[in-house]
Amino acid sequence: MSDSNPNISILITDSQLIVRSWDAWLSYATGIKSEQACGQKLTTIIPDLETRGLLQRFQQVLREGVIETLAPTFHHYLIPCSPLKPSGHFEYMQQWVTISPLRENSRIVGTVVTIEDVTARLERERDLAKQLASSNEDERLRAAQLLTTEKEPEDEQTLVKAMGDESWRVRRQMVDGLALRGGKETTATLLRTLREQHRNVGVLNSVLQVMALSKTDTISALIECLNDPDEDLRIYAALTLGEQQDIRAIPALIKALADPNVNVQYHAIDALSQLRAVEAVDALTALAESGNFFVAFPAIEALRRIGNPAGAHRLVHLLEDKMLRQPAAKALGELGDEEIVAKLVNFLNLGTVPVQLLATILATLYQRYEKVYREGNQIADIVNQTITPSGTQNLLQALRENNELSHSVLILSWLEGEAVERAITQLLNNPTTRELAVTTLVRYGTRVSKFLIEQLQAEDLETRRAAVFTLGKIGDTRAVPALTALLKTDPELVVTSAEALAQIGDNRAFESLLSLIGSRESAVRTAAIAALNSIGHPDMESRIITYLGDLDALVRESAVQISGYFAFDRCVDLVLAACHDTAENVRRAAVEHIAYLEDERVLPLIAAALQNDTAKVRSVAARALEQMDREQAFPLLLTALNDSDAWVRYYTARSIGRHRYPEALEPLATLAQSDVANQVRAAAIEALGHIGGDKAVMLLASFALATDADRDLAYTAISALGETKQPSALPPLRAVLHSPVPLLRVAASRALGKCGGAGVAETLQWVAAADTEPLVVQAAIDALLQSLLQSNANTVVLQKNRSHGTYAPAAVAALIDLTAEPTRREACVTALARLGVGHLEWLARALSHPDAQVRGAVIDALTRIKHPQASAILTTALEDPESSVRLAAVTALGYLGNRYAERKLISMVRSDPDTAVRRAAQKILQM
Repeated sequence: MSDSNPNISILITDSQLIVRSWDAWLSYATGIKSEQACGQKLTTIIPDLETRGLLQRFQQVLREGVIETLAPTFHHYLIPCSPLKPSGHFEYMQQWVTISPLRENSRIVGTVVTIEDVTARLERERDLAKQLASSNEDERLRAAQLLTTEKEPEDEQTLVKAMGDESWRVRRQMVDGLALRGGKETTATLLRTLREQHRNVGVLNSVLQVMALSKTDTISALIECLNDPDEDLRIYAALTLGEQQDIRAIPALIKALADPNVNVQYHAIDALSQLRAVEAVDALTALAESGNFFVAFPAIEALRRIGNPAGAHRLVHLLEDKMLRQPAAKALGELGDEEIVAKLVNFLNLGTVPVQLLATILATLYQRYEKVYREGNQIADIVNQTITPSGTQNLLQALRENNELSHSVLILSWLEGEAVERAITQLLNNPTTRELAVTTLVRYGTRVSKFLIEQLQAEDLETRRAAVFTLGKIGDTRAVPALTALLKTDPELVVTSAEALAQIGDNRAFESLLSLIGSRESAVRTAAIAALNSIGHPDMESRIITYLGDLDALVRESAVQISGYFAFDRCVDLVLAACHDTAENVRRAAVEHIAYLEDERVLPLIAAALQNDTAKVRSVAARALEQMDREQAFPLLLTALNDSDAWVRYYTARSIGRHRYPEALEPLATLAQSDVANQVRAAAIEALGHIGGDKAVMLLASFALATDADRDLAYTAISALGETKQPSALPPLRAVLHSPVPLLRVAASRALGKCGGAGVAETLQWVAAADTEPLVVQAAIDALLQSLLQSNANTVVLQKNRSHGTYAPAAVAALIDLTAEPTRREACVTALARLGVGHLEWLARALSHPDAQVRGAVIDALTRIKHPQASAILTTALEDPESSVRLAAVTALGYLGNRYAERKLISMVRSDPDTAVRRAAQKILQM
């Protein structure tokens, strides 16, 4: 009897089927003792072996060396004997039998027969089948749970029945259980059920869910179902092929686009959309143009999801179709290029298509070109060249009638003329368009100053504020009188006006601004001081000397700040003397500014302030020591770490960090661990990061990994670990990547990028590929880019790319491989494009990547770099074996210029096997 399973037995025969081994279990189950069985022919022990068709199974094993299985569903048993326990369903023991060849060297010398008693299991299945017919839902659910754990249910109809149960709980259990089990037996059952029971909606939905969830290969069978005479089966086959995400289905699904049943076409369109089937673009475009809304609408959506621009120009005329114009507009915005702009503007000129719809498409095109190529002006220029006065008037009319203004305003911002400029100026009163209006008006420059000055009288405060801000950006000196007047007449705009005058820098504002340095409002004084510093009036020094002795402490404070900024020679003694002023605010300003003076009296004054003055002045003194001689500042700072005021300790810790005193590690560690003020602890942690070294790493790791730590402190510690750039910082940073807190994982990714070192790129690649939080993914991609931008190209360690064997910097290889994931593609392409010409060699090598999606992404990155060398590299992709990659390369060269590939493009027009590629090449040659 077997030790591992008491219901399994093994018998052995020789090549003549004479029994050579008969174990105790068989003796017990059959009543035939071992000494009786051994030496007997198997046909003597089992007389009906041949009549039941089993003898030939043994002979096939001996002859061909195959393994035969006798399933109880069909054969019931090998050796007839009674069940070991009484059975209500079976006269004979039910047996699962495996017959395997017994080999000696290379010869087959007999058989090894494994017999498993499955009577009890089949008994249980029969009972479960009865329970599935129960009126009690809970009883049926328990039966389903048990049934889906069985190795191979005897009666498949039991599974089918349960899949169609009226209870969603029972159906869900069957779906989950069968999907988890998988295997060939499950696949066969599902396909038979799909063919025979697809009209039963409950059964059908359950089967489709199992197919979608399980890892079994059903593609070939489903493709065959697309040719079935039954329309419903073809519909469900198309639906399921899309969910299976297997590109082998694409040719069959393209063929199904011509199916006589429109519902089959619909689901084939959807499936091709899910598969991102570039090969289907022509066929889908034809359906979009068909005039049949039921298939045209999903075909347009599918083209948009596939994202291939070939044929986008064929969708333009659909904008005149009221039923299709919305999806067509969305697709054109995402897929169109500069070729369609003139056609869109023509509609705008004629007024035959809603203006807002056209504006949305043009704005989306502009934004995409700006983001991808930094060439949004290419779209704007075409609009400016092709729009007529009637088109401009249509846009202006839309502004008056429509609340959805942003896109129309963007289009107007590309145009010129007094009517346009006045209209955009008036849009300053609309919060949704104000920012874009300001940007546009600044671009127009001084010619709109008169309209902006008019807006200074507007009733709405924010409109007036925007007008002041825009005048400051334009810098037109004609606005100075009006802005200076606002300093006295519009209290709410004093700060904004002062800031605008600072940008213009006209001496006429000097007196008005000078009158504000004693204002009771801190923001007003700050703005006035900044403006005065910007103007730099020739009378400034003489006037400031007077104000340094003013009776008003606020005036003296402002005078100290101005004289400190200009470092007037005649003011030095007065500013140093201000360190003893009776007013705290004046002393604070003086201590802050004397740190920049080269005078031997400075350090003693700062030291005195740090030891004896108020907390606010001591804080400024601690900050000022950051600018002082490193050795002279250290003793003062070390003492100040024990100051009674938290902000003094805070600024002291920051100054120590800037000076990077390794001698301060211990006191900083004490502050980080036990200070009562969190800001002080954070400053101490930051300082440890600046000082660096293995000891600092050990201290920082304890904060970064503390599960009960303040999250802000943990975040600070993680960032500080990155600042150390120590190899010992890598393990704790990698550990943080498993934190349940996304922001901490973001910080760890950024810190790893700063640290660099062996294995960092691979870690960041894993984070970018596996993390489910978009912020973390983007942080990891940014960190990969940052590590490359910061590194010296001559010191980059090359890594062999696992996917295609070529060598590249590890971070480049990671970014390239990540483009294979659709949700990471755009961020990685953007990062690769930012590398510029310094890494073109690695992008060129990546054009041999085995994944066509990756090669397409590399082409996108090369296009965005916009450099002659990048264009030359792109020509090599014209030889790519994948049509979608060749098409991307042709499109890119059309944008960048084809001077590197004209001869090759001519050849492609004649001989490329793909219609879309030939058409694209021809279009470029005609440009």
